[in-house]
Amino acid sequence: MTSANIESEGVEAVPGEVVVGIDGSETGLAALDWAAQEAVDRGVSLRILHALSMPLIAVPLAAPVRMPETPEIVERAKGLLTHAVDRVTERWPDLSVRTQISTLAAAQALLAAAKDAGLVVVGSRGLGAVGAIFLGSVSVRVSAHATCPTAVVPPDGPPSALRERPVIVGVDGSAASAVALGVALEEAAHRGVGVTVLDAWHTPAPVDLLMYDTEVPSPTRDRAEERVVEQIDRMVAEARTDATAHVLVEVKAVVDHAARALLEQGSDGGLIVVGSRGRGGFAGLLLGSVSHAVLHHTTVPVIVTRA
Repeated sequence: MTSANIESEGVEAVPGEVVVGIDGSETGLAALDWAAQEAVDRGVSLRILHALSMPLIAVPLAAPVRMPETPEIVERAKGLLTHAVDRVTERWPDLSVRTQISTLAAAQALLAAAKDAGLVVVGSRGLGAVGAIFLGSVSVRVSAHATCPTAVVPPDGPPSALRERPVIVGVDGSAASAVALGVALEEAAHRGVGVTVLDAWHTPAPVDLLMYDTEVPSPTRDRAEERVVEQIDRMVAEARTDATAHVLVEVKAVVDHAARALLEQGSDGGLIVVGSRGRGGFAGLLLGSVSHAVLHHTTVPVIVTRA
């Protein structure tokens, strides 16, 4: 069953649903396909959202208001949504789908929808992005501010075979990475795959060259790796639930920059999961340097979680 509405106070939220934003771009369609499969795996409904992004009009001595939508703009939006629904129901006929048209800007509309969603899905860049810029402003804003996990899907769209590869998650002992680990275990359980838990660390040169030589293992490095693995094992034990008790977990501790290690390991995975920021994050920064770098350079979908 599908429906299309102009966003209003009366739009009813469906807790736990997967929300995906589309804008008519190929990247948006890739995000749509990924979101539909994700909704099927989770056993929840799919909400397809298109934002009209109506411009604001300055009003003297008052707050700005949005320009009203025209019938032509609404009809075009409904056409995009109809095409999206047809695309989804052809492949997943049993999936419950609904549609929504919002007058807000894309990021605002998705953030509003995220309040009750289980997951928000966006393409890494849409119609407004410059080709040389891999990550669009919408995906950055949504992944940084959404109250639920955000999945960012690369431009070319992931092949279905990626869902048969392990889920890669980065941890650093922080609360944010503990949340990411829990999400990674749940994703792996949905897909029937394993999880690779990665902890990467480095020290400023030249100390790291002396203590953590990548060619010749040292007792200091070995002891550090043992402590890291023990910490990850404890995190995994705490993060497991009855639904994820069967998920196979591989632990890797490497001496490397975290973003580089995640991207290298992620190239052999089907999904990367990261916290919005970890131990190195500042309180005022909602998206850390590691998660930002991974989003910019990944070739596989990335889920950003919030602590």
